[in-house]
Amino acid sequence: MSIRRICGGLIAAACWAFAWPTPAALARGALTLNRDVCLLTLGANYMYFSGYQSAKPRKRFCEDVPATGDTIFAMDFAQDEMREMKVDFRIVRDVGEVEERESIEDVTVAYLPPKTYPSGSISLRHNFVDAGNYAGIVNVDGPHGEHWVARFPFTVGRPYPVRMPYYLLTAAILLALLLFFWGGYEARGSKPPRRG
Repeated sequence: MSIRRICGGLIAAACWAFAWPTPAALARGALTLNRDVCLLTLGANYMYFSGYQSAKPRKRFCEDVPATGDTIFAMDFAQDEMREMKVDFRIVRDVGEVEERESIEDVTVAYLPPKTYPSGSISLRHNFVDAGNYAGIVNVDGPHGEHWVARFPFTVGRPYPVRMPYYLLTAAILLALLLFFWGGYEARGSKPPRRG
C-alpha cells in the first residue's frame, strides 16, 4: 500500500471524526451551545445559562467547570411567562438517572428550593471540593399545570478527558500531513534537504 493511500485514509478518517460529535458533545442533555450562548431547554421555553468561578470571574464557561472551587451558576429566563413559574435548581453527583426522592437527596450537593423569580434571574453558588462527574437538574412548574425538567451532565476539574478526542484528531492530521509530504519526496526519488 502506498504512502499516499495511507495519508489519504488518515486525513479522511480525521475529517470524518471531526464531523462526528464526540461523546462529550452528545451527552450534554438539555444544555446546548448556540452562537456562543448557552441555552438550557425547558419544554418549549429556554434559559440563558452561564457559569463563573471566583478565581477567574471574567472567564465564563458553558458546560464543564474547569477547576474545583467556588463556582456560580447563573440562569436568565428567555420568556417572561417563566417569571410566574416556580423553579428549583439542584446539582447532584452524576450517578445516572435517580428516580426516588430519598436517592436524589443522597447525591445532592447544592439545592435551590422551588420559588418564583420575578426578576427572571437565578443564581446558585457552590464550592466544589471534589473533581468528578455532576449533573444539574432544573424543574419548572407553571400555574396551569406545566411541568418541565431539564437535566445536563458536566464535569468539574477534568478538562483534559473532554478535550482528548480533539487532541488525538489533531495529532492524526499532523501525522497524515507528515506522511503525505514524506511520501512526496520518495515518489520523486529525492530526499528532503539536509540542514546543517
